[in-house]
Amino acid sequence: MIRIESPSGRFGEDGAYVVVRDAGAHAARVPLHETFHLYVDAHGVLRTDHELRLWGAPAVRLHYKLERVS
Repeated sequence: MIRIESPSGRFGEDGAYVVVRDAGAHAARVPLHETFHLYVDAHGVLRTDHELRLWGAPAVRLHYKLERVS
């Protein structure tokens, strides 16, 4: 199993940002955090559970399945 996470943190650290350009440039770190669990099930199918959180609260949960086409 592989686990990939976008960490919480402060401005300037890794994460998602929004940039607005008008008279100048303004940037803010978005309180968006994602976790991906990648694994192969008992049938050899690659699967991913994907969770997206905003301000620490679950917002979206997705499940992906990748199979070979014969």
